[in-house]
Amino acid sequence: MSKPLSAVDCVSPALAQTKKQLFAPFQSRRWLRLAVVCILTGEFAGGGGGGGGNFHFPIPHGRGDKGLMAFSHADWGKILPWLPWILAGVVVIFLLIFIWLYVASVYRFVLFDSVLHDRCELKGSWTRWEPRGRSYFFWTLAVFVLSSVGICLLIGVPLLIAWSTGLFHHPGEHLAALILGGVALFFFLIAFIVVGAVIGLFAKDFCIPIMAMEEVGIVAAWRRLLPMLAAEKLAFAFYVLMKIVLAIANAIIVGMASLVMLIALIIPLGIAGVIIFFVGKAMGLTFSIATICVLAAAGCILLACFLYLLALLNTPSMVFFQSYVLHFIGSRYPAVGTVLFPPPPETLPLPPLDLPPTLGPPPEPAPAG
Repeated sequence: MSKPLSAVDCVSPALAQTKKQLFAPFQSRRWLRLAVVCILTGEFAGGGGGGGGNFHFPIPHGRGDKGLMAFSHADWGKILPWLPWILAGVVVIFLLIFIWLYVASVYRFVLFDSVLHDRCELKGSWTRWEPRGRSYFFWTLAVFVLSSVGICLLIGVPLLIAWSTGLFHHPGEHLAALILGGVALFFFLIAFIVVGAVIGLFAKDFCIPIMAMEEVGIVAAWRRLLPMLAAEKLAFAFYVLMKIVLAIANAIIVGMASLVMLIALIIPLGIAGVIIFFVGKAMGLTFSIATICVLAAAGCILLACFLYLLALLNTPSMVFFQSYVLHFIGSRYPAVGTVLFPPPPETLPLPPLDLPPTLGPPPEPAPAG
C-alpha cells in the first residue's frame, strides 16, 4: 500500500472482500463453517440489537415488605433437598462459561485466518491456534480481574471517605458535596469503563493479527502495537469512533432480520407446542422428573437451532468487521498487508531473439600466382 488507509477508506474494500468470500460465488459449506466460528467466538450476539434492559423480575404490587414476608415464609423443608443440585447447577454454568471463553479465545485466530486467507478450515485449527489462544485467554482473564478490582476501588474508596468524614450521617447538610462527588464519581467510572473497552478492542482487533503472523504472545504483540498507536493517535481514535458507528448500523440491520426470523419461527413452534400439550394431556402425562427432562432437552435443542440460525444471519457482518480490521491494520502492518494486498507479479525480461548473423562485405578474391 502506498499510504495507510483511514477508518472510512476501509469500508469499501471490506464490503468488497465480504461479497467475494460469501456471495461471489455463494459457498454454502463455507457459510455453514463460518456460522460455527460465529457461535464459538460469540459474534452471533453482536448484531442482535437487544439486551436485558427490558427484563424485570416479577415484583408484587402493594407493600414493600411482601417480598420479604414471602421469602421468610418459604417452605425450606422442600427447598433444602434441592439445594445441592442448585449449587451444582451454578458451578456447572460457571464452568461452561469458562470453557466457552477459552474456546472463543482460540477461535478468534481461526476467524482471523479464515478471512485473511479466504478459507475456513475447522479441522486441525485447534492444534494450530491453541497456544496463541491460550495467551489471549489468560490476558483477558487478567484484564477482567484488574478491571473488577479497579471498579471496586473506584466506587468503594470514595464511599469510604465520605462515610468516614460524616457526609452520610447528616446528608442534608452536605447535599452539595454529595451531588458534586456523585457526578465526579460517575464520570470517572464511565472514563474507566471506556478505557477498558478500548484496550479490549485494540487487543481483539490488532494484537490477534500480530500474534498470529509472528507467533508471539500477547505481551510481545502489545509491544509491537504500541509504537503504531503512538505514531497515529488520531487515526486510531477515529477508528474507534467508526467502529461504534458501524456497530450501531449493524445492530439495527441484523436486529430487524433477527426479529423477522423470530416471528417466523414463533408461529409454527407455537402451533407445535399446543398440539404436543393436548396430546400429552390426552395421554395422561404429568409434570414428573422424566417429562421435565424431556422438555428441557427439547428446549436445549431448539435453543441451539435458534442460535445457529442467528449465527447464519450474523456471518456476513462477522466477515465484514474482520475484513475491516484487516484492511486498517494491513495498511500499517506489512505482515498482514503483503497477504491482503499482494504485490503485482514481477515481469521477467524477454529472452534475446535468435537473429541470423549480420551479412558482412563479400570476401576479397585471392591474389593471382
